[in-house]
Formats: sequence, C-alpha cells, structure tokens
Amino acid sequence: MSVGVAMVLLAVESENGAVLNYRLEKNQITVGSSSRNDVVVRSPAVADRHLVMHRNGDRFTFVTVDRQTVVLNGERRSRGVLYPGDRIRLGPMTLVFRGSETAGAEAIPDAVPSGESAAPSSPARDDAPQLAFLSDPAGFAKTRLELMAALGTPRSDCFRRVTALIRDALPGVELAVLVPDGGGGLAALASVWEGDLPRFPPAGLADLTTPGRYAQIGGGGSATVVYPISALDGEAVGAIAARPAGMLGNEGVGLLGETARLLGLRWREIGRADTVVPGSDVDARQALGARVPGTSQAVQVLRAGMVAAAVGNDPVLVCGGEGVGRTEMARLLSTIGPGRGRPVVVVDAVGADERAVRRELFGPTGVPSLADRVEGAVERARGGVLILRSADRLPLPLQAELAGLISAQQREPAGVGSVRWVVTCGEDPLALVQQGKLEPAFFLVFSHRMLRVPRLAERREDLPLLIAGMLVRVAKEQSKSIRGITLECLNTLLAQPFPGEMAELVGAINRFVTATPDGEMVRCEELSRGGGDDPARGSQAATSLADVLASDNLKQVVPRVEQLIIDRVMRQMKGNQSKGARALGISRGALIAKLKEYEVPDYRFLRRRQGRT
Repeated sequence: MSVGVAMVLLAVESENGAVLNYRLEKNQITVGSSSRNDVVVRSPAVADRHLVMHRNGDRFTFVTVDRQTVVLNGERRSRGVLYPGDRIRLGPMTLVFRGSETAGAEAIPDAVPSGESAAPSSPARDDAPQLAFLSDPAGFAKTRLELMAALGTPRSDCFRRVTALIRDALPGVELAVLVPDGGGGLAALASVWEGDLPRFPPAGLADLTTPGRYAQIGGGGSATVVYPISALDGEAVGAIAARPAGMLGNEGVGLLGETARLLGLRWREIGRADTVVPGSDVDARQALGARVPGTSQAVQVLRAGMVAAAVGNDPVLVCGGEGVGRTEMARLLSTIGPGRGRPVVVVDAVGADERAVRRELFGPTGVPSLADRVEGAVERARGGVLILRSADRLPLPLQAELAGLISAQQREPAGVGSVRWVVTCGEDPLALVQQGKLEPAFFLVFSHRMLRVPRLAERREDLPLLIAGMLVRVAKEQSKSIRGITLECLNTLLAQPFPGEMAELVGAINRFVTATPDGEMVRCEELSRGGGDDPARGSQAATSLADVLASDNLKQVVPRVEQLIIDRVMRQMKGNQSKGARALGISRGALIAKLKEYEVPDYRFLRRRQGRT
C-alpha cells in the first residue's frame, strides 16, 4: 500500500486478544489513560499522559512522562528509539510500532495465525478498527480454567492445589498464600518458599484494596510481589506473594491478580472447607519449641528447617547419625503446619532385601505402576505421609526407580490423594552419594528439603531442657506423677557421654521413671555408682545431695553446695571464668582457686563445639 501522506502505524493489543489499529498523521503522538491523548490506554497502571512518541524524518523515538516507565521488547525503559516491530508494554496493553506509511513504502500487514490463510484484502476506511483473534501469549488459558475448577468446589486441600497450579504455570517462581497471624505478622497457608517469608505489615493490606494495586518489596528483578486478597465485603483477608519479580513478567503478575480475585470471591467457602487455620506457622514454632527444646545453634537450624518444610508437599530428607531420632523428627514433621493430622505410614529398609521392600511399598506385585490397584504402603499413604527409613540401605536400582516415581508425582497437581515422601539416611548424604550408597537421582529429588538432626555432643547445653521434657512425657506414658529430678541425678546424667545418642538417653529416662515410686523425685544412684571415669564427677554423684543437706556439719554441707553451684554456673557460662566470677559474686582469682579445689570440669569445650557448628 502506498500513500502520499506520512502516517504512523500503531496497533494496540489487549489481554483478551483484541487488536485496535491506529493511523496517525502527526510528528508527535501522546499515549496515556486520559481521553485527551492520541492513543488512549485505560488502566490503573497507566498515567494520564504516560509517554510521547516523536518523529524526526525517518527516525522515531519515545520518552516517558513524569518518570514513568514502559517495557520495550521485554526491557524496562524510560526512553528509546523505535523500529518497526517493536513492542511497548503499558499495564495490560501492548503497543506494536509498525513504522510509517510514506510514498513508496509498504505497510506491514497484520499477522495471520499459522495454518490459516489470509482473507482477500478489501477496501476499508482508515478510521475503522480492525479485529483479530490471537492466542494467549503467556499460555495461561489452561491454568485459568484449572484454577476456576479448583475453586469451584472448595475442598480441604484448596490452598495447596492453587499453589501447585501457579507453580506449574510459573516454574522457578517462589509462591506463598499468606494471612495475618494475629501477632502482627503473616503466616503461610500454603507455599513453595525458601527461607523467611516476606515481611509485610498486615495493616498494609488495607492500603492495597484499591482495584489493580499491588505491592513490591525490594527492587530490581529479585523483588517480591505481594498481591492482596479481598473478600466480597472488601476486607483484606490475605495476600499472594511471589518472587523474583523478574521471572513473573506482566503476564505472571496478571495471573497472580486473577488468582487473588478468585480466592477473594470464594474465601468464605474455602475457610469452611479447608482445615488450615491462620497462624499455622506460629503454631508450628510453638509445637517444635516444646518437642525439640534447646537454644543451641544446631537445634535452632533444625527447628527453622522443619517449620519451612511443614508447608507444601515437597519430598524431605532427614539425615543424621544412628540413634539421634531421625524417624521421630520425620513423624513430628507430619504433626505441624497446614498438613498436620494426615495419616503416616512407615516403611523400614533396614535388614530387608529388595523384594521385601518392593512388596511393602507396592503390594504383592512390587510394581510401581500398579500402586493404585494393590494394597502397598504407597496406596495406604495417599493423602498422607510415607516415611522410608534408612533409604541409603536400599539397592541403587530401587532408589533410581523411586526417584522417577516421586518426580512424576511432584509434577501432578497437589490433591487429596497426594503422597508426601519423607526419607531418612546417614549423617552426610553427599558422602553417601560419593560412596555409592545413595543414587544421585534419588539425592537430587530430596535435595530441595534436607534436615539434619544433630548429635547430643553438639547440643550439650540443651540437655537440661531435653531431660525435663522427656521426664514429663515418659511419666505421662507410664501414668505416674513425678515431682521432678534431683540435682545430683541431673548432674550425673549431664556428665554421661551417651554414645547411643538420643536412643540411649530415652532408654535411661524410661528406666529411671519406671524405678521411681509415684509421687517421688527421680533419682539415679545406680548410674552414679557405675558412671564415668572422671573422679570428680564420680565423687559428685557418690553422695546424695539430700543426704548432705540432712547433715548438721557445715564443713560437709557448705563445700558440697558450693561445688554444685560453681559447676552449674560454669556450665551455663561455657567455661568463661570472667562471666562466671561475676555471676557468683567473687573475684576471678578466687574462682580459679575453687575450680582447682573442687576439680570442676573445663566447660570451654562447649564454646569450641558451638563454633564448629
């Protein structure tokens, strides 16, 4: 087509696929949401006057107004040079710059979908809009249909299913459905998120109730996008967070907005159907604080990892030495977070051959593909958790087969029939891979969520709290009322090396509670008489503190009590003599003399161990 008058050709593509073509005979073209512009793009994300296009001969440039930005060919810009075919993104619209019509120049025709032939051209008025049907450029049409189906009839796994659908549509993006936890923060109802959740004040959600508004935490491509969830009455009930923003694009942000609006429309129904309650993250931390007590760094890392792993359906690898309580931690994981209360099935790989493990997992046939039709552990664990103990004892071919099965299950949307895999193995998974005991593909499946249970030697400062909690639980199991534990018995327990780790400690507590009459304090004289090679600790444990206090001889009572107090304070201070002297109210020189006199152990090893941890 040839024309005698130069015209600028622009095509405006909307999200629903409609296209509006403009032919403007101007050297300066304004674009914005105001009707006074040459090209009007109505959207909350577009300013009244967003950008201006200039023509200088055959050269076309653009510049934004009032520090606005646009996305030119996928790159955020505030100014630039335009060439035919360039695409400028403004909010939900895309401007396609097609150059100019001049004498002797040929206009670029509208695109025709592949497989279709262009209709014969017919004369059309220059001002008549042209209609074209295009495919969804981001390919989210199927995801939108699946989201509407998932929210059409809310079920108990609604939040997990929605999170899984968005994760499949936006691979590599971390997601979380958040609600106020009642304590001034946000808790996750379902998430695929690494590390701490985004810090966004719940009061700030009310500022996002304006349609089309969302928040961004941080800057650049690594920023976090927070899209509000508003109920039908306009109340801000939650939010969807996603990062990094650079991997979302405008289409991804639009999908988050649509999902947030759908969740808001069905929020009340979802709340009645879903067993998840706001504040589950806080509840998980409180439950872990009671079941895994301690302040050591190793225990704090374990608890933080378990809180993060409690949300979602990702496979989890629990590693640690023999006897540290790997299976107990795996069981505890199923009792916290949004998925708490699900059934748990345990399969033990220790001492069993491949055929026996196959029968246990997949039923009499031992074939994974028939797991839906046989009574194996995988079938029994549907909708729950399957714990596979000592996975490093399995033959490598079976490990590779399980890796493929678990990977296939992870690609499916999360549902009521999903199986969450939790496996245990030795202390160093990478070393097991190098030694040929763990299949690399099997390790990679679980590498996203790995928890390490520390040895008792790494958490000696946690032993008093640990022993106290165990006494309460064991006494409850034995239906006894225990008044506590004598200081002498506690010190004797703290001095034991426990080479059998947690299993040996639990066994000792069980024996002591069994031997303690109902209503009495736990004593452990038999352990004192047979415990340890350390003469100082042996002499401490040889005489009951109660017997010492019953004596009227101050020469016997005062040194014994002084010795116990100094020993306790120096353990708490991890051998720091200056801090210990201040706590005891004596000089450092006097403390050093008493340490030698009473042969108090050097507890500085606790600091060295903590530094290594």
